[in-house]
Amino acid sequence: MARAKRRAHRLHNDASEMDNEVENELDNEIENGEEGAEEMGETMQEMGNIARKQFRHVQHNAVESLDVFSGPMARLMDHNWSMFQKMMQAVREESFGFVNRRLEQTSQAIENSRDCNGLSDIFAIQQEWMVNFARDYAEQTKRFAELVRDLAEDGTSNLTHATSEVAERGRDAVEEEVQHAAA
Repeated sequence: MARAKRRAHRLHNDASEMDNEVENELDNEIENGEEGAEEMGETMQEMGNIARKQFRHVQHNAVESLDVFSGPMARLMDHNWSMFQKMMQAVREESFGFVNRRLEQTSQAIENSRDCNGLSDIFAIQQEWMVNFARDYAEQTKRFAELVRDLAEDGTSNLTHATSEVAERGRDAVEEEVQHAAA
């Protein structure tokens, strides 16, 4: 942001200097009469060339500024999409595993209830089913929490890497601009 402000300030100063030069030349040419008219046409053409050159320079710097961010951010977005796909795959697998375990335990409880000899046997089967139910939900919650934590850690490390890459590219661009300005 500071770099863009410096560029804008420098471009403003360059434009002010060009305006001053043009005004001085116009004043001199008015004094010289008809010869001044021809020179004024040449000066106007020269000013147009300078303005085109400045515009190309500004345009080039704008594209460079976007390039500093585009590469790392594109890679970060690709990585985030990949992470999202991995997370959805893992959630699907975990959910299917959980549902299958619960269906097996429910089927087992129903099958065990056929051999019951009284109400106490049914209560024992129900109690066992409830204990398994609570244990499965607790384990599943723990697995989901670990999955989300691992994905968040991976995403954070990639964001840190992308941020450092953007900062490095920015420093390189500033150094290059300083060298270009010194030349």
